[in-house]
Amino acid sequence: MQESPTQKKSEQTATREKLLDAAIKTFARDGLYRATTRVIAAEAGVNEVTLFRHFQNKEGLINAVMSRVVEFHANEGLADDALWKGELKPNLLRFAKALYASMERDEAFIRTMVGEAKRHPDHSQKVIMDAVKPTRARFVANLEAARKAGHIRKGVDLIVAADAFTGMLFGGMLKNTTGCVDEYTATQYVATCVDLFAAGLAPVARRSSLTLD
Repeated sequence: MQESPTQKKSEQTATREKLLDAAIKTFARDGLYRATTRVIAAEAGVNEVTLFRHFQNKEGLINAVMSRVVEFHANEGLADDALWKGELKPNLLRFAKALYASMERDEAFIRTMVGEAKRHPDHSQKVIMDAVKPTRARFVANLEAARKAGHIRKGVDLIVAADAFTGMLFGGMLKNTTGCVDEYTATQYVATCVDLFAAGLAPVARRSSLTLD
């Protein structure tokens, strides 16, 4: 019995996801440049030709892995089809929780990328920047919508603000996952980051109502 187009597409998607999972695991273990496509394909349980059919080459695979890691379940925090509505803080908290959980999930791979960026700055930085740009642009667009709604004061550079916020979460994730902190939980850290960021962005007239919980 011949496969339907839907079945075939579903199988291709499943294979692609297996390859991405295998690549993240292998890159984290062996490093970005030492990991081979043959080893990654074997880890995924497919042949190397299948890997090339999905990603063309190792460069394409690296880009796809970075894009998936950066997307961090974006629909939970940054929906493609709608900008944030309502108060800023609940939207920021949803975004921050999704981002932190995704970074924590892929922490080993992220640490590898940080090391690779230092050893191979030109290439690695381009890969990271290309992967980050779409999600970063969506985050800034949502902050713009919040500013138009009166939730963010004028004069704030939203690109810098977006990088500062994600950097704060990123640094906390790296610290918390090494076991260096026992005074608070990751949940408390994320909530405090959101509190501070929302209060810092708020129009002056509204700041008195945005106290830490």
